[in-house]
Amino acid sequence: MGLREACRQVGIGVVAVSEHVGPPRLHRAVPSLSARLVISLGAPFEVRYDGHAHHRQAVVAGLMRPGAATPSLILRSNQPTVYVELSLLAAHRLTAVPLGEVDAGGIDINALVPWVGRVSEELAAYPAERRARLVRARLLERLERANRATVSSDALEPLRIIASRGGRVSVEELARHAHLSPRHLRDVMRRELGIGPKFAARVARLASAVDRAGEGADSWAQIAAESGYHDQSHLVRDFQDLMRTTPSGWLAEERRNLQGRPRPTP
Repeated sequence: MGLREACRQVGIGVVAVSEHVGPPRLHRAVPSLSARLVISLGAPFEVRYDGHAHHRQAVVAGLMRPGAATPSLILRSNQPTVYVELSLLAAHRLTAVPLGEVDAGGIDINALVPWVGRVSEELAAYPAERRARLVRARLLERLERANRATVSSDALEPLRIIASRGGRVSVEELARHAHLSPRHLRDVMRRELGIGPKFAARVARLASAVDRAGEGADSWAQIAAESGYHDQSHLVRDFQDLMRTTPSGWLAEERRNLQGRPRPTP
């Protein structure tokens, strides 16, 4: 079995290594129902979340929380950064923190798993083209030694369905699939994950819309319709509530990452 496939089976997804060039800029996290490990290979980066700013070398950011927008990073020039998509189970096993406590703004992972600091130093000494493979290898080693997860499938399976359908699924349908009453499903998800199915669906719907924008949809009205929104105004409200920006504001922030792709029109 290859390294990528072995990583996929334990919940290690996309690994991206990048280095910002140019003046400092804000990078706003996209809404997510998974977890992300973010490591700076240079100076600690600035994380802004829920009205506060912290300087950290590495964080694990998890499920969004009602009432707070997605976190943002200040990317500084020539600051190499590693991003890793993790399943919720993988994040839980790496940190040994209950998923309901893995905050969207990021846990300072050095306080929980000091080996990340050593990995950061090791990565900084490697050529850029070899860093992604090393990240996968080191995370795989740690997960193979980690304890088994203790999260209920009654919470995780509905969340998987919500993500796979881009939020376009009712609480009643999820409850039937899980063989639970709607009330019991809500209680289980809130206890195990810290969020309920309706909020999870809202996050998945906006994540789907952002993906469509990045792929080059013709207009925000088209994106709203294809992502399960009532209309474009509904989409704009979710951008404001969950990301504290507007669709056009997000496009302006991410213009470097979207170069060469068609951009949706108002």
